[in-house]
Amino acid sequence: MRFPPFLVFLCRAYLTLIGVSTLLRLILLGVALEEWRGLTVRSGQVLQAFVIGWRFDTSVACYLLALPFLLLSITWLFGKGERRARQVAHVFLLVLALPVALMLAADIPWFLHNYARLSTSALAWADDAGFMLGMVAGEGSFAKYALLFVGLYALLALGFRWAKAELLREPAQRATLPWRLSAVLLSGLVIFLGMRGRLDEKSPLQPGTAYFSDDPFINQLGLNPVFTFGTSLERSLSGGRHHVQLADEEQALWYAVQELGAQPDVARSPIARRVQPTQPVFKGNVVIILLESMSRFKMGAYGGPPNLTPFLSALEKVSLSCDHAYSAGIHTYNGIYSTLYSFPALYDEQPLENLLNKRHKGLANVLRDNGYSTLFCTTHDPEFDNMKGFLTAHGFDRVISEDDYPQEWVASTNGVPDHRMFEHVLPELNKLAAKGPFLSVFMTTSDHKPYILPDSLWFEPQSTKLEDRIVEYVDRSVARFFELASAQPWYRNTVFVILGDHGVNMGHTYDMPLAFHHTPLIFHVPGGQVSPGRISAPCGQIDVAPTVLGMLNLPWTNTTMGLDIRQRQRTCMYFCADDRIGCIDPEFYFIHRVGATETLYRHERLSSEDLSALFPEKQDSLRSEAFNMMQATQWLIDHDLLDGGAPETQAPLP
Repeated sequence: MRFPPFLVFLCRAYLTLIGVSTLLRLILLGVALEEWRGLTVRSGQVLQAFVIGWRFDTSVACYLLALPFLLLSITWLFGKGERRARQVAHVFLLVLALPVALMLAADIPWFLHNYARLSTSALAWADDAGFMLGMVAGEGSFAKYALLFVGLYALLALGFRWAKAELLREPAQRATLPWRLSAVLLSGLVIFLGMRGRLDEKSPLQPGTAYFSDDPFINQLGLNPVFTFGTSLERSLSGGRHHVQLADEEQALWYAVQELGAQPDVARSPIARRVQPTQPVFKGNVVIILLESMSRFKMGAYGGPPNLTPFLSALEKVSLSCDHAYSAGIHTYNGIYSTLYSFPALYDEQPLENLLNKRHKGLANVLRDNGYSTLFCTTHDPEFDNMKGFLTAHGFDRVISEDDYPQEWVASTNGVPDHRMFEHVLPELNKLAAKGPFLSVFMTTSDHKPYILPDSLWFEPQSTKLEDRIVEYVDRSVARFFELASAQPWYRNTVFVILGDHGVNMGHTYDMPLAFHHTPLIFHVPGGQVSPGRISAPCGQIDVAPTVLGMLNLPWTNTTMGLDIRQRQRTCMYFCADDRIGCIDPEFYFIHRVGATETLYRHERLSSEDLSALFPEKQDSLRSEAFNMMQATQWLIDHDLLDGGAPETQAPLP
C-alpha cells in the first residue's frame, strides 16, 4: 500500500520551506560577516544556531501547512473533492509564499539596521505607505533585496510545484478506512508538535529559546523572521500588555529624580547616580535564593501558620532582615526580573519576553564586570517564561536547569525537587569559588502546584495538609543547603539573600492580597562583614541588587529604580498585579484598579474599611509614588535607557 500522496506533498512542501529558510540564514551570516568586519563567530556556535534555527523553521512551516493538511487529509479520508482540494492547497501555498518571501528578504536589511529580527516595528510607517515605500526604495541596497525577494519566491514556487506533482498521482488501490484514519491522526499530531516546537508541556517555542550564547549575533541567528514577526503581531493584536499612561512624563521623571537622589550628568539616564563607597571593596560571593510563593503569611503573618519555617525564622534573627519587603508582581518572571535588574513590574508586562532586546545593566553584568562568574539555577524547563534566553543575554554565564540533572530526579513539570537542585549545584559553586568570586541565583519550584513531596525525607513533617508540608520541605531544603555550604571554604566570604519571588493568594481580605506581595527578605553574611539588624521601612525586590552591591562596596553607576536600603530608605513601596497597582506605607495600603475604583485601607490589622474619603491626601501621596515611578520606568523603556545609556550625551527629556 503506497504512502498517501497528500503526505508526500506536505513533506516536500516542508522540505522546501526548511531549505529556503536555511538558505536565508546562510545569507544573513555571510552578509553580517561582510558588513561587520570585526564580527567573529565560532563554528561550533554557528552550528548550534543553525540547529536551533531548524526548530524555528519547522514551527513556521507547520503553521503554514496546517490548513493544506486539514483540507487534503479530510478529502483523502472520505474520498470526495480531492481534485479541487489539490488545486486549492497549491494556490494557497503560492499566495502564502509571497508574504513569506517578503519577510525573509526584508529581514536582512532590517537586522543590519536594528540588530533585531523582523517584528511589527517594521510597520511603524504603515499608515503612510507612500513615505515608507519611498524610504525603502531610496535605500541603495533596495535593488539587491528586491531581487532576493523575487529569487526566494521563485524557489518556493518551484518547490511547491515539485510537491504538487505527487498529488497528481493516484494510488493503485484505496486504503482501508482504519488505515486512513490512523494516518490522518498520526500526521496531525506531528503537525501540531511541529507548530508548538517543543515537547515540554509548560511552554511552547519562543524567541528566548534561541539565546544560548553571550554573543548577541549568534543568539539571533537561529531565529526565523516569520516567527518573530508573527509573535510580535499576535502580541500587538491581542493587546499583549498595557503601555503605562499614568502620569505626565516630565512630572514623573522630575519626581523620580527627587525620590532616588539622582545626580545630573552622570549618564544619559536622568535617574543615574554614581555610587562611590568609602570602605574597602569586599569581593564576597553572592548567593540569592528566590523561593517560589514564599509569603510572610507562610511564616506566621496575617494569621498564617506559625511553625512552618523554623529555619528561615531563626535565620532572620541573625541576619539583616526587612520587615516590610514586597514583591514587584505576582508572577515568577516579575520576581526574577525585578530582583536581578531592579525595575518594577508594569501591569501585565512580561519583561523576560517583551524586554529581551532592551539593554540592561543588572546585578549579573555589574558583578561580571568586576570579575565574578555568574550562574542561574532552576529546577525545571529553562525556556519557561523565556528565562534562559533573557538571562544568558543579560549577564549570566550559564543556566542550570532540568536537562542538567539526572533524569530519574525529575518528579513533575516542575522538574526536580528543590533539595536536589541545591545538592547538584553545590559542587559547581566549589568549582567557581576556586576561580574567583561568583554570583549564584537559585529559583526554587517545589512550592508550586502540582505539589510533590519527595518520597525519602530526612525530617518528619509536622503538618497534615500537603501544601503546608511542602512549605516545611522548602524550609528544610534551604536549611540543608546552608548546612552543606557551611562546610565549604567560600561560605564565610558570601552574602546570602533569601526572598520570595512573590507570595501567595490566600483569597482573603483585599482583592490585591498583601499575602501575595509581602515576602521575607533576608541578607545573611556569616563572616560578619555585614552586621545583623532589622529594617522596618518599606522596600521591594527592586532594592535587592543595589543593596547587595552596597554591601560589597563596589563602585558603580546606579541607573535603576532600586535603592541601597541601608543608605536611603523609602517612605512607601509600590507594586503591581497585572491590572492593579498597589502602594503601601507603614500604616496605609492604596489600591488602584484599571477602569475601576481606588481604595485606601489601614493594613496593620487587615481592615477592609475604605478610608479614601477620610484621608484623600494620603491616598494622593501613595498614588503619586506608584504612578510617577512606573511612568518614569516606562519612559526609560521607551528610550532604551534601562542600562543608563552612554555617558557622553544627556538623553532628551520630554
